[in-house]
Amino acid sequence: MKKYLKETAKYLLRCPLIISPYVVEIEKMYGMTSDELNRRNEEVFLRIFRNAYRKSPFYHRLYTEAGIGLEDIKSLADMEKLPIITKEMVKKHADEMLVVPKWKLIANHTSGTTGTPLKVYEDWPSIWREQAYFYCYRKRCGFIYGQPLVSLRGNLEKKELYLKVHISNTLYLSSYNINSQTVQTYYDQILKHKPVAIEGYPSSLYSLALMLRDRGLQLHIPLAFTSSESLLDYQRALIETQFGTQVYDHYGTTERTIRLSEALNHNGYYEEPGYSINEYTEDGEITTSLINESFPLIRYKGNDVMELMKLDDSNRQVRVKSIEGRAGTCLIGKDGSQYSGALLTRVFKDITSIDNAQFIQQKQGEVTLNVVVNGGFSQDDKKRLHEEVFAQLGEQNFNIRINQISPQELVYSKRGKFNYIINLINVKRGGNQEDSRQN
Repeated sequence: MKKYLKETAKYLLRCPLIISPYVVEIEKMYGMTSDELNRRNEEVFLRIFRNAYRKSPFYHRLYTEAGIGLEDIKSLADMEKLPIITKEMVKKHADEMLVVPKWKLIANHTSGTTGTPLKVYEDWPSIWREQAYFYCYRKRCGFIYGQPLVSLRGNLEKKELYLKVHISNTLYLSSYNINSQTVQTYYDQILKHKPVAIEGYPSSLYSLALMLRDRGLQLHIPLAFTSSESLLDYQRALIETQFGTQVYDHYGTTERTIRLSEALNHNGYYEEPGYSINEYTEDGEITTSLINESFPLIRYKGNDVMELMKLDDSNRQVRVKSIEGRAGTCLIGKDGSQYSGALLTRVFKDITSIDNAQFIQQKQGEVTLNVVVNGGFSQDDKKRLHEEVFAQLGEQNFNIRINQISPQELVYSKRGKFNYIINLINVKRGGNQEDSRQN
């Protein structure tokens, strides 16, 4: 009952009636020309900058020490004059970054496989705007809030299998209990609920899809919404097959500084209008939030690597071809070259006897590959796997150990998120491997 009341209250505080003014605002921005949107974004940015300069001890000190005055920043073009802020700065100075009293705000934390979580703050208008962006995007995909939804995320704990929340018409399933003993119950509950859409971590939806496949069970759910983890090609393929669905992916961060949504034609990701101002670099992104004025993050450095798409007249909104994932979770070879998770998914493309895999690196040039296999995994498959791994990584560039493990031995974060690559090299050097991808 406690969990039921909590999820009911969360919905009421973010329901369509509450967020409707922000929905109107966002829909209006969708209809703006590029010039109109730039003028609007510039106005919001200048307001955030000036407020931060005057009211935030951190930003006032940062900018005055850099020799920057209020009069030096007059347009978006001047933004590049501002210093970049890092996660370490936010960890140390979060309370000094505020422009309103802390008691008015809600604290939120990033999650991670290892390392210290990052604490950030948000006010209610930013929470409502965030929810309004979800509402608008899902509406464009064909889902209206109030229609039957299945949610396979971290809402329920291990002891809870499922929960139906009536006011939101949502069936919550535990992402911690997906196994051969529970799959029939999950299947029956989903059929009973008759969902129009399902949402979840890619790894959770993929795990359930594997169980459904092995049981010979098939679902038909028109829409699937994924977020919080990198969506891998092999995950998308099986999810769409077993759920009879179309997957629409979303990328964001707990810091609320960037929001990318998959194009309706699945041709890359586009920036949600009015959400942030983004600068893309080879080793990550520099973002400025336009939705959270109480806890300003101005030119904030992230380390998710984006592959940009060339714009043309037929595809003006799409900016990002693919999200390679966190730069810190690439594998690093003996020669210093880096290999992203998107590249490494090709290793398993044609080996159907492998259900899941995870690369773990603790030392440069050395990698452990843990694989979860099914009954069809043969010696030929094992030999082929070695060949494919070396073909992608280079036999001279890596020492590789391949282990067969059980599904329970895969490593997840505290929130149940799955990382395809876990690189502990930076952690050993005193850094942190954070997963700030948004819920």
